[in-house]
Amino acid sequence: MLRTREEWQLAVQEGMPPEERFSERNRAITARYARWYLDYPEKFKWAGMAAFASRQVGIAVVSSELLLAPERLGESNPLTWLHRMASGMFMVQDLEEMRAGNNRIFSDIAWAHAAYLAGGIEEIEGNAVGTDRDQLLEGFRLIDLGVKQAASCREGDEALRLVWQGNQALLRHEQTVVLQPVFDRLSPGGCVLASFGSELDFSGAFPSDPRCIASFSSFHGYMETLSGMRSIADAGHRWKWIELCVMPAWMEADRRMQMDPALRRKLISMASSEPGALQRIAEFTGSLMPGT
Repeated sequence: MLRTREEWQLAVQEGMPPEERFSERNRAITARYARWYLDYPEKFKWAGMAAFASRQVGIAVVSSELLLAPERLGESNPLTWLHRMASGMFMVQDLEEMRAGNNRIFSDIAWAHAAYLAGGIEEIEGNAVGTDRDQLLEGFRLIDLGVKQAASCREGDEALRLVWQGNQALLRHEQTVVLQPVFDRLSPGGCVLASFGSELDFSGAFPSDPRCIASFSSFHGYMETLSGMRSIADAGHRWKWIELCVMPAWMEADRRMQMDPALRRKLISMASSEPGALQRIAEFTGSLMPGT
């Protein structure tokens, strides 16, 4: 018996920290993506890339937590008033939008991964509505076709191409349906901040291998990014970077996965929800505030 989309969404949310626990929630989302990729690397390419992207969003999440911490001191505390004056300068609302986008992507796409694992493509077909049918459902259909071709030992290269094509459709759905409204709400300064913060390091090595790094500002130019001539908030600028820089970098990292222990350890660390240094600072700061 098919579950409804709402039931699948509730199922993937089970055990997840609530949204108001910013850092924990971000780490849990990152961990879910990383675990799906580690367990099913032959089909869930988007999930692996999403784990790295979600971890990068974690920097904005931690920044938001640190900047919002003084609000917990109460209305009578002068630090609260000073914080509210300064928060606009530090684009707290923009950081909040980035955090919310992380949650929206998970709500929009995670259910389909769980449904596919449990019931195959039919489970998604029975629940895909509206914009889901354009790229989300089509993406999983291509992935399913590629997986079935690979299982039958027919046309291995074509099977892999279909899997990648399907995962790229999921990525386009994420970017156009879920994230574009988030980018549209960013302030001009927030767009610059997000553009410079959009660097994905898929390398497990130190120093990082440049073939596995995708930086928006490096790709489009630092001055162009700083001036706003090229912006991550612009759908055309963003997709060009994704198509010509992010995808090749991730495909190279994916190709190395089985022979690069350092890269695999990085994903295992993500899958275990290990906090980074900035997250530890945010958690410590939060523990000093009243009511925590």
